[in-house]
Amino acid sequence: MSWMKRLYDVYENNSDVVGEFESRGEGQRFTLLPVSHVTQSAQIEVLLDREGNFFKARVVSKDEARTILPATLDSANRAGSKVAAYFLHDKLFYVAGDYLKYGGEEKRSANFPQYIDQMKGWATSEFTHRKVEHIYNYVKKGTVIEDLIAEKILFVDGNGKLVEKWTKQDDKKYGIEKPEIYKVVTGDSSEALVRFTILSETSNDPVVWEDKELFKAFQQYLANKMDKEAEVGLCYVTGQTIPLTERHGSRLRNAGDMSKLISSNDNTGFTYRGRFDKPNQAVQIGYDISQKAHSAMRWLIQRQGYRSDTRNFITFGVENPAVVQPFKGTLDIYNDPMGLMTGIGMVENEKEYTNLVIAEQVQQAFKGKKHNFEIEGIDHIIVMAVDAATTGRLAIVYYQELDSRLFLDRLSHWHDTCKWHQSYYDAVNKKTVSYVGTPSTYHIVESVYGERADEKVKKELYTRLLPCIVDRAVIPKDIVMTIFSRVKNPMGFNKDLSNPTGEWQRTLNIACALIKKQYEKEEIDMALDLENQSRDYLFGRLLGVAEVFETNELKRKNDPRATNAMRYFNAFTQHPARVWMTIQKQLHPYKIRPSKFSQRYINLFQEIEDNIKFNDMNNNALGPQFLLGYSSQIRSLYTKQEQKEENENGTN
Repeated sequence: MSWMKRLYDVYENNSDVVGEFESRGEGQRFTLLPVSHVTQSAQIEVLLDREGNFFKARVVSKDEARTILPATLDSANRAGSKVAAYFLHDKLFYVAGDYLKYGGEEKRSANFPQYIDQMKGWATSEFTHRKVEHIYNYVKKGTVIEDLIAEKILFVDGNGKLVEKWTKQDDKKYGIEKPEIYKVVTGDSSEALVRFTILSETSNDPVVWEDKELFKAFQQYLANKMDKEAEVGLCYVTGQTIPLTERHGSRLRNAGDMSKLISSNDNTGFTYRGRFDKPNQAVQIGYDISQKAHSAMRWLIQRQGYRSDTRNFITFGVENPAVVQPFKGTLDIYNDPMGLMTGIGMVENEKEYTNLVIAEQVQQAFKGKKHNFEIEGIDHIIVMAVDAATTGRLAIVYYQELDSRLFLDRLSHWHDTCKWHQSYYDAVNKKTVSYVGTPSTYHIVESVYGERADEKVKKELYTRLLPCIVDRAVIPKDIVMTIFSRVKNPMGFNKDLSNPTGEWQRTLNIACALIKKQYEKEEIDMALDLENQSRDYLFGRLLGVAEVFETNELKRKNDPRATNAMRYFNAFTQHPARVWMTIQKQLHPYKIRPSKFSQRYINLFQEIEDNIKFNDMNNNALGPQFLLGYSSQIRSLYTKQEQKEENENGTN
């Protein structure tokens, strides 16, 4: 139960932010939930005055809909037609005593009685709260729907029955446009979740669903009941004798997720039958421990998790959850460090931004963060992934626990050994940005399989790459060969092949990073290596020279055609000696044109060919290092060409 203990510790270490809402990007708000509470999206908000009378109501927009609800184990895990009311806030057919009066379904006749009985128990107990009493005194009147109709939040038809769905015909029938409530509720209007609050007495008086005093009051009320009713036993997580629970949290990955990591609700199937007589013979976990651990996981997934298909990945520190995420690329860490890059500012000079500075500064940041941990003490870093094989069962498909210094060492190693020249188009500043760094795992996956690949295949690749990042495992050969096979067919890419930020060029750069990682023991340099006598590397250089040579000639004539190097790229990797003769013939018209420019390339062709051994000039297929030679040679030629143009412009 190590994972649960670590998540429980995360909750305890971050107890000061319990109930504090935060947001991630443009998504909905989230929070580390108090024990015995859940979050739901509310569609209707009812405001009561300080005496508990109806004051007004409004439809809640989606961006502010997240609402914390006090919950029992039954209500937190309710599904289908099961009657299990939340406290305070719930769906309309639970909180409205006049639901049946306005045409409600008879099968829901038991919902309000259970809700109001629960509310009465809390409102009249020693652990009540004035806001709870006001809400209870209001809902027991049974006028919720009546008040919402009067407020023009809900609408009734000619028979006085609640309009559950609004159609286009209703626009003409009632002479108004579709009301807001029918825009935010996905089902019937009676399924809208209603939340209650009280007119503030002071400027800092929180709304009901964010009132920490009210959270504590409910926890005390529920704990008092559990002390009398719950089974007490040895918790396998903490080793303490405390109230236990056999029911554990769901909705970990999203609000509609009913999958559970721990479940024993099938006493007639094979969950534990044949091994144990009762579920608590398999495992015993304290109620408070389970609540906090599951809340911590839910919070971490919402706060810093990454999702691929049905699989969610989270990386967090036990003492400080904000750690650099292993799936991020070098540029991602540089721009969005999650606390890693403190003290290192963005580079303003554009020329600095295009060289090694990004990779170097990220490496310095790793060292600085590691030094901080050495001073402050070791933090435990957890990397885990969860996925659901069925709708009801969630599994931990990857789990690794490291101390912080080892974690940073391994991330640093990944970013140092799996880097290559990368480019992307900055749409804001409308320019191409080039840098040296490691691609993000997202871009690796997209490049290996393509954007249209099955999501189930992609999520498996994310999981397979994790050990390469956090365990220093070798890149699986099939991954490198798959992306190599894609790059070998540039004509299969739709976008401009010569565009440095085009799909093929980006895929080539990422392939080179993975190949460099695969051959990391050979310490292949990103710069052109004139000493590298590898057959694959030299043939890559030959094709790179041919590509630049013909590209410049076609530009001189304003010819938009693809080069022969591109058109024969795949064939060249399969039969290099034979196809090279074909490419040479195609380049002959450019070679015979007398110029210093063409002679330079002719000499370079001869120099590389002289380095290829006689026995290596054959038609055996080329390996992945071919791409490293190709990419390095092209970059070297274009860099020299740019320098020459700059010198000429400077002279003029």
